[in-house]
Amino acid sequence: MMTEEMMHKVPKKDEKGERMRKKGENSRISSKHNRGLILKLIATGQCHSRIELARETELTKMTITNIISEFRQQNIIVEAEELQNDVRGRNPITLEINKKAPKVLGILVDATYCEAILCDLKLHTIRRKRINYADDLNAEKLVEDVIELIDAMIEVEANLIGIGIASIGPVNINRGEILNPSNFYGIKNVMLADRLRQRYSYPIVMDSVANSSALVEALFGAGKEEHDFIYLGLGDRIGSGVISQGELFRNSKGYAPEIGHVCIRPQGALCTCGNRGCLQSYASAQAVLKKLKTETKKDLTFREYCEMSSDEKVDKILHQLMDDLLIAIVSSINILHPVSVILGDQGTYIPQKYLKYLENQINTHKFVQGYTSIRVKHSSFRSDVTVFGAACNVIMDLFTGEIELPF
Repeated sequence: MMTEEMMHKVPKKDEKGERMRKKGENSRISSKHNRGLILKLIATGQCHSRIELARETELTKMTITNIISEFRQQNIIVEAEELQNDVRGRNPITLEINKKAPKVLGILVDATYCEAILCDLKLHTIRRKRINYADDLNAEKLVEDVIELIDAMIEVEANLIGIGIASIGPVNINRGEILNPSNFYGIKNVMLADRLRQRYSYPIVMDSVANSSALVEALFGAGKEEHDFIYLGLGDRIGSGVISQGELFRNSKGYAPEIGHVCIRPQGALCTCGNRGCLQSYASAQAVLKKLKTETKKDLTFREYCEMSSDEKVDKILHQLMDDLLIAIVSSINILHPVSVILGDQGTYIPQKYLKYLENQINTHKFVQGYTSIRVKHSSFRSDVTVFGAACNVIMDLFTGEIELPF
């Protein structure tokens, strides 16, 4: 038998779809949900006034007033009069995040470095710091590097909502554990979240880099207006995150689709995962960069090569990259039915003409024709998507009522 809490988490399947889950609820049991929803609508710029909040959430005016009053008392929200000199009568009152509101700390654990970002609820950056790993990195030194970053940020701002972590995967999000990333100094089975909880009293929210990146695009970026999209991060690896019906798509253990390990050539190159022919072996920025250097005899960055796409050899390799991505993306689209594909990390440097080529090929080869046209676009956060994604792990839990604002 389903409990009331379980029923609350089950999406309502009717013609309104996602719209049903965006609405507030006029009951005491849903106060956390309502607070988080209102904060989300203000922080992401979807609503700027009480009238807009009431219209979007379908909450009563009294409920809206009570929550806004509470937020004002807690220095979370401020009201400001928007000057409109060409309009008669009283100027409208807008709602904004208070500069005194608690901040969010994000920690990115990448393959060669870790980075911290301190930001507000609108993702405005306050401070950033990066540590490049030593050559003899091990699990203990990794934890020490992360702690050093957190301590440095807390010296700047201790009034935190929580600490979000985005780590290279695979990651067990239920245990807060870095499992066994390939080519990561032999490090595996690091209970990072537990180690941090032993030291800090803040909520700790951990996920993979790709899931975190998809989340920030859904809340603040290229996927903000869409409920179903695939995020692909092209870096040393290929990470994937899927937003379905407005939520991260993953199984009961927290694992998300690994599109980077879709087989595109059954007898192909050996992947770091141990299988052959994975997309990652052919279409990661690292793999493509190796091809570019071999063909051109130049030692440039992936971004620099993308800027010289008029070169015949570079153009041929970038078109091959699109063809390799096409195989895995079409297979994923036929299963997940998104409306767009977002390329992030170093994929944001790929010129628009190649994205248009990929988009046309996807819409030609996908199974469902005439229903919708898939769009391919760059991440709004460019190469910073991963570190902002780390911060968004906390922000999303705040918006859904999983964690509360500190008083």
